[in-house]
Amino acid sequence: MFARSAAVRSVARQGRHFSSTSAARATAQENASSAINDISKKAQEIGGPVIKRVEGLLGGYSEPIKYNLSVASSVAKQVYVAEALAPPTSLNTIVSAYRQIWSKASDKAFWAQMLTKGDWKKVGIYAVEAYGIFTIGEMIGRRSLVGYKLDTSKHSHAH
Repeated sequence: MFARSAAVRSVARQGRHFSSTSAARATAQENASSAINDISKKAQEIGGPVIKRVEGLLGGYSEPIKYNLSVASSVAKQVYVAEALAPPTSLNTIVSAYRQIWSKASDKAFWAQMLTKGDWKKVGIYAVEAYGIFTIGEMIGRRSLVGYKLDTSKHSHAH
């Protein structure tokens, strides 16, 4: 009987702990939402004329682009909340993460274990994904799929 009442008190404490955590989370979400709205209003005041000009250049594509951006923003917010994502709160967190990555990358036993377990396939896929994202960024930066556009009008082509 005595152990049972201790268990009941423990569960009650946990319930209070969770409710205060969810209340704090809700308050933090409201504060973040109001901060985002304030930043959005300021950005609209500052960038209003620029946005109007870009919308004019896009023509009929501006509405679908705005819609797709708002959907992407909504999905990103939902993922951020559902996964309880948060930026690192201290420099020590960042430093320890990079130290852990470096220690694994420089450890021969880690690579040997990866080969024996078959995890090298995942790493290969991640490398291909990273290369693909890099390549897409290069294409966007060059504004061309292949090579850079060069002005060859100043060069003679006579041999």
